[in-house]
Amino acid sequence: MNTRASIVTCILGVSLAADAGAQTQTQTQTADAWRALRIADCARCHGKDYEGLAAPSIVGFARTQSRERFIAAILDGNPPMGMPAYRGNALIENHIDAIYRYFAGRADGSIAASATPGRE
Repeated sequence: MNTRASIVTCILGVSLAADAGAQTQTQTQTADAWRALRIADCARCHGKDYEGLAAPSIVGFARTQSRERFIAAILDGNPPMGMPAYRGNALIENHIDAIYRYFAGRADGSIAASATPGRE
C-alpha cells in the first residue's frame, strides 16, 4: 500500500473510531436520562410510555416545543397544575439535555416507546 493510501486508511479508521465513541457516549447519556426519569417517577402522572395519563404527554410536548421551552417546563414546572419544578434537583438538572434528547427522539420516532435505553 502506498503512503497516500495508508494515510487515507488511517484517517478513515480514526474517524470511524471517533464516531463509534460519540455514539456510545450518546447511548450512555440516553440511558442515564431514562434512568433519571424512572427514578423521578414521571410515569406516575404521564403514563408508562410518557404519552399522557393524568398529565399530558411529554412526548407530544417535546414534539411541539423548542428545546428551551421544554427544558424550562421541566425545571420550572407548573405547580398550580400539579407539575413539580425540578430546578435544584441534581438528578434531573444533571441530565436535562439528555432528557430532552430522549423525548425528542421519542417524538421523531428514532427511539421507540418500548425501548429500554442501556439494554439494547
